[in-house]
Amino acid sequence: MKKPLLLLTLVALVTPATAQEYILVDDDVPIFSSDVLEITYETDEQFGQRLLPGILAADPKTQLFSQALQLTGLADTLRCYWYADYTTPSEPRYYYRSYVWNEVAWFNEHRYKNFTVFAETDDVFAAQGIGNIEQLKAYAKQVYDPVFPDDAAISDPTDRRNSLNRFVAYHILRHGSTYWYLTFYDGKMTERFVDATLTDINVWYGTLMEQGVLKFSYPLIGNDSGVYLNHRGLGTEPDKYGKQVRGAKVVADGEQGFDHPCFNGNYFYIDRILAYDLPTRDDVLGSELWRMDFKTLSPDIMNNYQEMRGDYFMTDDPGSTPSGHNYIYKWDAMENITGHSPEAPGLVARRTDANFYCWQGDEINIFGPFDFNIQLPTLPPGEWEVRMGLAVTDMRPSVNVYLNGQLTIDSLVLSRGYYDADMPFGQTPLGADILAYMETHVFTVEQQGDSLFLVTDVKTGEQMLTTEDPYKKMYNGPYLFYTGVLHDAIIAGFIGIDSTTGESIDWSERANNYRAQAIKDYTATQPKVMHAPKACMRFNSGGHQFSLFDDSQYSLRYVLGHIVSDGRNRNTLRIEWRAASPYSSAKEMMIDYFELVPKAVYDNQEIPEE
Repeated sequence: MKKPLLLLTLVALVTPATAQEYILVDDDVPIFSSDVLEITYETDEQFGQRLLPGILAADPKTQLFSQALQLTGLADTLRCYWYADYTTPSEPRYYYRSYVWNEVAWFNEHRYKNFTVFAETDDVFAAQGIGNIEQLKAYAKQVYDPVFPDDAAISDPTDRRNSLNRFVAYHILRHGSTYWYLTFYDGKMTERFVDATLTDINVWYGTLMEQGVLKFSYPLIGNDSGVYLNHRGLGTEPDKYGKQVRGAKVVADGEQGFDHPCFNGNYFYIDRILAYDLPTRDDVLGSELWRMDFKTLSPDIMNNYQEMRGDYFMTDDPGSTPSGHNYIYKWDAMENITGHSPEAPGLVARRTDANFYCWQGDEINIFGPFDFNIQLPTLPPGEWEVRMGLAVTDMRPSVNVYLNGQLTIDSLVLSRGYYDADMPFGQTPLGADILAYMETHVFTVEQQGDSLFLVTDVKTGEQMLTTEDPYKKMYNGPYLFYTGVLHDAIIAGFIGIDSTTGESIDWSERANNYRAQAIKDYTATQPKVMHAPKACMRFNSGGHQFSLFDDSQYSLRYVLGHIVSDGRNRNTLRIEWRAASPYSSAKEMMIDYFELVPKAVYDNQEIPEE
């Protein structure tokens, strides 16, 4: 017998039902579609109580925080749950080839707005002598006026510059998350993504307070392990800079556990008052390196946190979700990221895979020519270095890099392995580039008739004649990047006769010395390249840990430039496809993570960064 099925729906949100093998409602017993006579949609009059402001207001433990949420108008922000103007792509999947793998990524059917709130209970406030909204206002003013003195006179609590407004906004993330996704620690070996003797598990997220980023840590410290907000140190000890700040800890709620799920997000209890005060700004956030996995930069990517992680020990299976999904985000459907690519409809975020040569096993890809902008989080005042980490292959393009609209790197080639000015010529992946540099700045070659070439020493003006263009010989060599062959070829190539006297001459030693200097001169024109961090690790599906980042010539960091932050405004990073390098078959851009590094770290003359 067929029966009617009643589904309570959201106000102004009606999704047509589609026939399937069975229908599942609220994880209840599945109902075969053949047994359903009709589906009726009705309005849930209590829907507002299912959103974050409603559930916080109903929680007897968070009455003061809820009152502040209402007074600042931020409760209205937390009543949002989706983007009504989002258009579902006609094709739900995007098929692509990355390196040697044929893969698929999913578009989101809807674009949701989710939030995560960290709330002090009334007992936590009371322990600090705060028992009503006026006392909380006074506390917020005491904390935030020294950080933002120009805004001290703003009394309207709905103004985003007001101290109480900032206090509440700093408690709210722009994406939804359950406890085991607040960091990349999940108790299933993801702690192996870092060397715990060098760093805690740390993550940084933007908040509704535009000027304040919130740091999350999961220090592995036995019974005290857990998620901490604005923690600084190494476990229970100071870090190598002598800094140690305990921070606020996310605490469980009796039998309910950590999570307080709502329709549009989650909230958590914390055991201390959370604030962006001067010590937090200067001692926790303003003097420590931020290593930010790309996905953490956009709430839209983080809203798919659970599906993207999946089971990182399983291989891809497009028809099954346990292994996790790759997602593709339309260029106009990401907060903090905008751009375009004529060959790709959006940005691909690849799921966590234990076998990827990436930190945390995930990465982002853009296929074909592109031009995109990233709104970096607001940094504490001071000078900062911006770095990008990725795995280089011959498929990477050359790019132009801009910081706050200023070109900082013209044609950064991402298809070559590690190099520095002290490497022997035959070991550097820049061999062809350095030969081209030498051809312009060291020895110029001019053809003289059919069988002679005039070689001029640019530094001295001396000239010799040879029967073969030495540079052409180098470029056409089948083993250009092998040390011995390239070295011997240069020695053999710079032998000829003096163009004036006709005497035999051998410039091999001269060429060798010039070559060594050319390496230093050329690499000095390139952006600083660094091995991947020593603290970052990877492991394979068998659970074996590898330190393949800091000793690999293909897992690199590039210094993209420097910015001076005023502590109030965000910064923009633009990356633009320039052209394919003649030494690559460029098809895809890949980014793994960014590093935002304060001068206290990158220019520390007493304590090496690594």
